[in-house]
Amino acid sequence: MQPDFTTLTCPSCGAMTRTDAITNRLVCEYCGNEHIVRVEPLSVVKPEIPQPGNVLVENDPQVARLVQRWFSLKYIPMAIFAVVWDGFLFFWYSLALGSGAPLMMILFPVLHVAVGIWITYSTAAGFINRTVLEVSRDEVAVWFEPLPWIGEKTLKTKELKQFFCKEKIVHSKNGASTNYELYAVTTGNQQVKLLGNLDNPDTAMFFEQQLERWLKIDDRPVSGEMSG
Repeated sequence: MQPDFTTLTCPSCGAMTRTDAITNRLVCEYCGNEHIVRVEPLSVVKPEIPQPGNVLVENDPQVARLVQRWFSLKYIPMAIFAVVWDGFLFFWYSLALGSGAPLMMILFPVLHVAVGIWITYSTAAGFINRTVLEVSRDEVAVWFEPLPWIGEKTLKTKELKQFFCKEKIVHSKNGASTNYELYAVTTGNQQVKLLGNLDNPDTAMFFEQQLERWLKIDDRPVSGEMSG
C-alpha cells in the first residue's frame, strides 16, 4: 500500500514538499530541512450526561455554580462506628478519671482519641457538607461548606484549556474500591485535580460536561482519562 501524503510548503524556504501522514515527519527535498508536523487531536463527542440527583445547577448573570451534596448511604455505617468508638473512649475516661487511675492509663488512649476526632469530624462532614464549584468570567473556584475541608482551590479561566475525569482504584485490607476524580489541564499542560473521592462516574463526567459547556471548551482526549 502506498503511504498517504499531504502537500505542504516548507516553512524554511517556501518550496513545495510533502509530509508522511503516518509519521508526521516533513523533509524538504529542496533545502533538506526536516520538520515535525504536530496534529491537534480531534474533538470528542461524548453522550449527554443527565444531571445527578445530588447535584444542583445554579445560574445567574455573573456566575454559574454546581453544588453537590456529600451524603450517601455509606455514611450511615460510619456514623454507627463513630458512636461506638467515641462511646468506648467516653467510658474509658469516665472510669479512669473517676477512680483516680494512674497517668499512664489516661495517656494510653490519646492516639485513639485523635482517631475518634477524625472519624467523628469526617462523618459529620459527610452528613452535612456540600461541594461548591463556581465558574465566573475570570475564575473557576472550588470550596466546601459548612465544615472546612482540604482541597479548596481557585484557577484562572484563561489558563484552562481542558477538563477530564480519572478512575482511581483504592486497595485496602477489606478489598478494592473505586472512586472518581475531576482534573483541569492548564495552558502549561499541568494537570490540576479539582475534585476527588466522587462515588459515581456520572457525577464526575457531569461536572466535566458543564465546565466545558460554560467555558466553551471543545472536549478532546487526554492521556490517562477514564473511558466514557
